[in-house]
Amino acid sequence: MDYVLALDLGGTKIYSALVGSGDQIIKKDVRPTEAAQGKEKVIANILASLEAVIPSRSRQDGLIAGIGVGAPGPLDSRSGTIFFAPNLEWQNVNLKEILENALGYPVFLENDANLAALGEYLYGAGQGHEDMVFITVSTGVGGGLVLGGEIYSGAFGGAGEIGHLVVAPDGPLCPCGNRGCLEAVASGRALKRKALDLIAAGKGRRILELAGGEPEGVEAPVITRVGHAGDPEARALLAEAGRYLGLAIGNIANLLNPSLFIIGGGVARGAGKLLLGPARAEAELRVFPALRDFLKIVPGALRGRAGVLGAAAFARRKLRFNHREELANGHKAQDQS
Repeated sequence: MDYVLALDLGGTKIYSALVGSGDQIIKKDVRPTEAAQGKEKVIANILASLEAVIPSRSRQDGLIAGIGVGAPGPLDSRSGTIFFAPNLEWQNVNLKEILENALGYPVFLENDANLAALGEYLYGAGQGHEDMVFITVSTGVGGGLVLGGEIYSGAFGGAGEIGHLVVAPDGPLCPCGNRGCLEAVASGRALKRKALDLIAAGKGRRILELAGGEPEGVEAPVITRVGHAGDPEARALLAEAGRYLGLAIGNIANLLNPSLFIIGGGVARGAGKLLLGPARAEAELRVFPALRDFLKIVPGALRGRAGVLGAAAFARRKLRFNHREELANGHKAQDQS
């Protein structure tokens, strides 16, 4: 059996895995992205992470067929170029070429949220749904569309950028340069900014206490833990983020009418009902009344594995397609001769 390598590149962590058939993860490596240290450091971390899951005998035995990579976008999956990744501060980086030159395996690149959507569709909460929308609420906010059982990337690879739907036109500046994007008001980074604003105003005492009394320690997991402990200020922050998320869901439901919305990502998992409850309530208010009965919102089932499993499945699909193309071209050449 051939194995594939899978890489889920995020703004705060890198998750690499050696994947067998289906959803079988043989070995994994998780480490910080360290985006603030620059592109070369991130690439070094990616290579070290992938090397950590490559079996020592694989280079001789040809056990690994290729690498599936989920990366923030927008990007061009054909050339392997990431056009713009604000959380990494990358522009026009050909990650496919970099990894192929360094490791020698064929690389197949796609938007990270699209691949998480594919993972949930094949192995998680999306099983049985041909049309579904995946939204990941983490350091940033991403989205992936599976329509008719296939990833929908759009004409230029930019479909599914749900984090950059504008839900608050006069809202805070987003890393993409626009104002009021969903990412700017509902992400882990947005929660941290709002909590720090509270602390600067002399509020948010329980949040600051759990952060060890240091504002630098205020992160989304701290806010969600304080919220689950009953702190009204933390709950209000999460509820506001949830309402913005619900506003986006309602608009997407009116446009696409999918049978399912799956909400994943570390912030969403940590917050649970404190985020999803207000999101559901707001989405029900926003969706067209005739479509309200079809609105279904569930948490992701694969937790942090969705991205790597989707990346592995994507690589296998591409490898099969390339093999069929080679066979077809071979038959055509024989016919012509």
